[in-house]
Amino acid sequence: MRTTKPKKNQNKNFSRYLLTFLLSAIFTLNISAKTNTNSDTFYSLDNEKQKLEQVLFTQLEDLYTENFEISEIVVIELEEEVELGFDTSMFLPVDFNALKGKNDLDWNTIELIEIEEDIEINFDTKAYLPLGFDPYRGMITISNEIEAIH
Repeated sequence: MRTTKPKKNQNKNFSRYLLTFLLSAIFTLNISAKTNTNSDTFYSLDNEKQKLEQVLFTQLEDLYTENFEISEIVVIELEEEVELGFDTSMFLPVDFNALKGKNDLDWNTIELIEIEEDIEINFDTKAYLPLGFDPYRGMITISNEIEAIH
């Protein structure tokens, strides 16, 4: 068997192929490493994100719904006591009653005042209305019909 010394072109081609092979192998390993990173924290966050997306983007027809009776629903009211750290009665008048006068209000004695505000429109509204527009056209016929009934 006869061996020959490689030519310069063959050495350059071999080094190019070797470099291409090494870069593609590194690229493939990098991609597989990125897709396979599933630690516990990432997994739980991805799982929670997936559940939220499913709730948000699921159509209403696809949801599994159950009909509940109102008597089956248990309502739990949490009563939290607020601690102010001081006695509030020290800052109130001696005979203070928070509910005093609650039902003593006579709504007939209260006079309501309606404040009319002038609205300024800084453009010509006729340009935006149809030709021959009359806002009072229907009011005249209705008022005549009402007077005829009475």
